Amino acid sequence: MNEVAARPAITHLTRFILRCSLAGAIVLLPGLIAGAAESAAPAPAPTAPAAAPPAMQVTGFRDAHWGMIAAEVKAAIRKDFDIPADKVETTENPSERTTVLSATVPDLIAGAGTARVSYILGYTTKKLIQVTVIWGTPVDPRVKPAEIVVAANQLRELLMRSGYLPATIRTNVATRNGTVIVFEGQDADKHTTLVELANGTVPGRLRNGKREATPTVVLQLSYSLDAHNPDIFRLKKGAF
Repeated sequence: MNEVAARPAITHLTRFILRCSLAGAIVLLPGLIAGAAESAAPAPAPTAPAAAPPAMQVTGFRDAHWGMIAAEVKAAIRKDFDIPADKVETTENPSERTTVLSATVPDLIAGAGTARVSYILGYTTKKLIQVTVIWGTPVDPRVKPAEIVVAANQLRELLMRSGYLPATIRTNVATRNGTVIVFEGQDADKHTTLVELANGTVPGRLRNGKREATPTVVLQLSYSLDAHNPDIFRLKKGAF
Protein backbone atom coordinates (compact mmCIF):
# COMPACT_ATOMS: atom_id res chain seq x y z
CA MET A 1 0.00 0.00 0.00
CA ASN A 2 1.16 3.44 -0.79
CA GLU A 3 1.26 4.97 2.69
CA VAL A 4 2.88 8.27 1.79
CA ALA A 5 -0.25 10.26 2.62
CA ALA A 6 -0.52 8.65 6.03
CA ARG A 7 3.03 9.54 7.07
CA PRO A 8 4.06 12.88 8.57
CA ALA A 9 6.16 14.96 6.20
CA ILE A 10 9.90 14.89 6.99
CA THR A 11 12.48 16.89 5.06
CA HIS A 12 16.21 16.27 4.69
CA LEU A 13 15.95 12.65 5.78
CA THR A 14 19.25 11.06 6.69
CA ARG A 15 20.09 7.41 6.79
CA PHE A 16 19.96 6.05 10.25
CA ILE A 17 21.19 2.56 11.16
CA LEU A 18 19.88 1.30 14.49
CA ARG A 19 22.35 0.23 17.09
CA CYS A 20 21.52 -3.20 18.39
CA SER A 21 19.94 -2.84 21.81
CA LEU A 22 21.22 -6.16 23.06
CA ALA A 23 24.92 -6.55 23.74
CA GLY A 24 26.50 -9.78 22.52
CA ALA A 25 26.43 -12.45 25.18
CA ILE A 26 29.79 -13.63 26.54
CA VAL A 27 29.90 -17.10 28.03
CA LEU A 28 32.71 -17.78 30.50
CA LEU A 29 33.71 -21.39 30.87
CA PRO A 30 34.53 -22.39 34.45
CA GLY A 31 38.07 -23.55 35.11
CA LEU A 32 38.78 -27.28 35.29
CA ILE A 33 38.80 -28.59 38.82
CA ALA A 34 41.46 -31.16 39.61
CA GLY A 35 40.75 -34.08 41.90
CA ALA A 36 39.31 -37.55 41.72
CA ALA A 37 36.01 -36.57 43.34
CA GLU A 38 35.32 -33.82 40.82
CA SER A 39 36.37 -35.91 37.82
CA ALA A 40 34.08 -38.72 38.96
CA ALA A 41 31.02 -36.43 39.17
CA PRO A 42 28.38 -37.07 36.52
CA ALA A 43 28.23 -34.65 33.63
CA PRO A 44 25.28 -32.23 33.68
CA ALA A 45 22.36 -33.07 31.45
CA PRO A 46 22.38 -31.21 28.13
CA THR A 47 20.17 -28.15 27.95
CA ALA A 48 17.14 -28.62 25.74
CA PRO A 49 16.92 -26.16 22.83
CA ALA A 50 14.44 -23.35 23.24
CA ALA A 51 11.05 -24.15 21.80
CA ALA A 52 10.07 -22.24 18.68
CA PRO A 53 7.35 -19.62 19.26
CA PRO A 54 3.84 -20.41 17.97
CA ALA A 55 3.24 -19.30 14.41
CA MET A 56 2.15 -15.67 14.20
CA GLN A 57 -1.31 -14.82 12.86
CA VAL A 58 -1.70 -11.14 11.99
CA THR A 59 -5.44 -10.53 12.31
CA GLY A 60 -5.37 -6.75 12.76
CA PHE A 61 -4.45 -4.76 15.87
CA ARG A 62 -5.73 -5.75 19.29
CA ASP A 63 -9.55 -5.98 19.09
CA ALA A 64 -9.75 -4.47 15.59
CA HIS A 65 -9.74 -7.30 13.05
CA TRP A 66 -9.62 -7.55 9.28
CA GLY A 67 -13.01 -7.15 7.64
CA MET A 68 -14.56 -4.93 10.31
CA ILE A 69 -16.68 -1.99 9.16
CA ALA A 70 -16.31 1.50 10.61
CA ALA A 71 -18.78 1.04 13.46
CA GLU A 72 -17.07 -2.19 14.54
CA VAL A 73 -13.64 -0.56 14.41
CA LYS A 74 -14.87 2.31 16.57
CA ALA A 75 -16.25 -0.19 19.08
CA ALA A 76 -12.84 -1.92 19.13
CA ILE A 77 -11.12 1.43 19.73
CA ARG A 78 -13.48 2.07 22.64
CA LYS A 79 -12.71 -1.36 24.09
CA ASP A 80 -8.94 -1.09 23.62
CA PHE A 81 -8.35 2.54 24.59
CA ASP A 82 -11.57 3.81 26.17
CA ILE A 83 -11.95 6.40 23.42
CA PRO A 84 -15.61 7.05 22.50
CA ALA A 85 -16.72 6.97 18.87
CA ASP A 86 -17.26 10.73 18.70
CA LYS A 87 -13.59 11.28 19.60
CA VAL A 88 -12.36 9.15 16.69
CA GLU A 89 -11.32 11.34 13.76
CA THR A 90 -12.58 10.30 10.32
CA THR A 91 -10.74 11.44 7.19
CA GLU A 92 -10.44 10.37 3.58
CA ASN A 93 -7.23 9.58 1.72
CA PRO A 94 -7.82 11.55 -1.49
CA SER A 95 -5.44 9.54 -3.68
CA GLU A 96 -6.30 6.04 -2.44
CA ARG A 97 -9.94 6.91 -1.64
CA THR A 98 -9.79 4.94 1.59
CA THR A 99 -11.37 5.96 4.89
CA VAL A 100 -9.05 6.55 7.84
CA LEU A 101 -10.24 6.37 11.46
CA SER A 102 -7.63 7.87 13.81
CA ALA A 103 -7.18 8.11 17.57
CA THR A 104 -4.48 9.62 19.77
CA VAL A 105 -3.23 7.19 22.41
CA PRO A 106 -0.78 8.08 25.21
CA ASP A 107 1.84 5.64 26.51
CA LEU A 108 1.18 2.88 24.00
CA ILE A 109 4.85 2.08 24.53
CA ALA A 110 6.19 3.34 27.86
CA GLY A 111 8.58 6.25 27.34
CA ALA A 112 7.78 6.73 23.64
CA GLY A 113 5.24 9.52 24.15
CA THR A 114 1.88 9.83 22.47
CA ALA A 115 1.02 7.64 19.47
CA ARG A 116 -1.36 8.18 16.58
CA VAL A 117 -3.27 5.00 15.66
CA SER A 118 -4.97 4.97 12.25
CA TYR A 119 -7.35 2.30 10.97
CA ILE A 120 -7.69 2.20 7.18
CA LEU A 121 -10.89 0.96 5.51
CA GLY A 122 -10.67 -0.27 1.93
CA TYR A 123 -11.86 1.69 -1.12
CA THR A 124 -14.36 -0.90 -2.38
CA THR A 125 -15.12 -3.02 0.71
CA LYS A 126 -15.21 -0.21 3.31
CA LYS A 127 -13.70 -2.76 5.68
CA LEU A 128 -10.48 -2.78 7.71
CA ILE A 129 -7.41 -3.51 5.57
CA GLN A 130 -4.58 -1.85 7.51
CA VAL A 131 -3.64 -0.38 10.89
CA THR A 132 -0.80 2.13 11.24
CA VAL A 133 0.71 3.38 14.51
CA ILE A 134 2.99 6.43 14.47
CA TRP A 135 5.22 7.73 17.26
CA GLY A 136 7.65 10.62 17.14
CA THR A 137 8.09 14.36 17.19
CA PRO A 138 5.34 15.17 14.64
CA VAL A 139 2.83 13.47 16.96
CA ASP A 140 4.42 14.44 20.29
CA PRO A 141 6.91 17.34 20.03
CA ARG A 142 8.08 16.74 23.61
CA VAL A 143 9.36 13.24 22.98
CA LYS A 144 13.13 12.78 22.67
CA PRO A 145 14.49 11.13 19.51
CA ALA A 146 16.55 8.72 21.64
CA GLU A 147 13.34 7.46 23.27
CA ILE A 148 11.86 6.70 19.85
CA VAL A 149 14.97 4.74 18.89
CA VAL A 150 14.64 2.73 22.11
CA ALA A 151 11.01 1.97 21.21
CA ALA A 152 12.11 0.85 17.73
CA ASN A 153 14.61 -1.57 19.24
CA GLN A 154 11.99 -2.88 21.66
CA LEU A 155 9.52 -3.50 18.84
CA ARG A 156 12.15 -5.30 16.76
CA GLU A 157 13.13 -7.55 19.65
CA LEU A 158 9.47 -8.40 20.36
CA LEU A 159 8.54 -9.10 16.75
CA MET A 160 11.65 -11.20 16.13
CA ARG A 161 10.40 -13.73 18.68
CA SER A 162 6.74 -13.59 17.68
CA GLY A 163 6.62 -16.47 15.19
CA TYR A 164 6.76 -14.74 11.79
CA LEU A 165 7.87 -16.89 8.87
CA PRO A 166 11.71 -16.79 9.02
CA ALA A 167 12.08 -16.48 5.24
CA THR A 168 10.03 -13.25 5.23
CA ILE A 169 11.88 -11.43 8.02
CA ARG A 170 14.10 -8.43 7.36
CA THR A 171 15.68 -6.24 10.04
CA ASN A 172 17.70 -3.00 10.08
CA VAL A 173 17.65 -2.42 6.31
CA ALA A 174 18.52 1.08 5.10
CA THR A 175 16.37 2.28 2.19
CA ARG A 176 17.04 4.81 -0.56
CA ASN A 177 14.60 7.35 0.88
CA GLY A 178 16.55 7.56 4.12
CA THR A 179 14.34 5.39 6.31
CA VAL A 180 15.32 2.16 8.03
CA ILE A 181 13.20 -0.96 7.90
CA VAL A 182 13.54 -1.95 11.55
CA PHE A 183 11.47 -5.11 11.04
CA GLU A 184 9.41 -6.69 8.31
CA GLY A 185 7.73 -10.08 8.41
CA GLN A 186 4.70 -12.05 7.25
CA ASP A 187 2.49 -14.77 8.61
CA ALA A 188 1.42 -17.86 6.67
CA ASP A 189 -1.44 -15.91 5.04
CA LYS A 190 0.96 -13.17 3.82
CA HIS A 191 -0.38 -10.56 6.21
CA THR A 192 2.52 -8.13 6.67
CA THR A 193 3.95 -6.36 9.70
CA LEU A 194 6.35 -3.49 8.99
CA VAL A 195 8.29 -1.20 11.34
CA GLU A 196 10.10 1.82 9.86
CA LEU A 197 12.23 4.52 11.43
CA ALA A 198 13.10 7.89 9.88
CA ASN A 199 14.99 10.82 11.29
CA GLY A 200 15.96 14.20 9.94
CA THR A 201 15.25 17.88 10.50
CA VAL A 202 12.43 20.35 9.89
CA PRO A 203 12.63 24.17 9.90
CA GLY A 204 12.40 25.51 13.45
CA ARG A 205 12.12 28.95 15.01
CA LEU A 206 14.05 32.03 13.91
CA ARG A 207 17.08 32.97 15.98
CA ASN A 208 19.44 35.86 15.10
CA GLY A 209 17.85 36.07 11.68
CA LYS A 210 18.41 32.40 10.92
CA ARG A 211 15.89 29.59 11.08
CA GLU A 212 17.07 26.74 13.24
CA ALA A 213 16.84 23.13 12.12
CA THR A 214 14.79 21.07 14.54
CA PRO A 215 15.54 17.33 14.83
CA THR A 216 12.59 15.08 14.05
CA VAL A 217 12.13 11.34 14.24
CA VAL A 218 9.22 9.13 13.23
CA LEU A 219 8.59 5.49 14.08
CA GLN A 220 5.82 3.74 12.16
CA LEU A 221 4.36 0.30 12.81
CA SER A 222 1.88 -1.05 10.27
CA TYR A 223 -0.17 -4.21 9.95
CA SER A 224 -1.51 -4.93 6.44
CA LEU A 225 -4.08 -7.43 5.25
CA ASP A 226 -2.53 -7.45 1.76
CA ALA A 227 0.47 -5.18 1.34
CA HIS A 228 1.03 -6.14 -2.31
CA ASN A 229 -2.55 -5.81 -3.60
CA PRO A 230 -4.38 -3.45 -1.23
CA ASP A 231 -8.00 -2.37 -1.65
CA ILE A 232 -7.28 1.17 -2.86
CA PHE A 233 -8.34 3.25 -5.86
CA ARG A 234 -6.22 2.86 -8.97
CA LEU A 235 -6.61 4.21 -12.47
CA LYS A 236 -7.52 1.40 -14.84
CA LYS A 237 -4.85 0.16 -17.17
CA GLY A 238 -5.40 1.31 -20.74
CA ALA A 239 -7.73 4.18 -19.77
CA PHE A 240 -5.12 6.77 -20.80
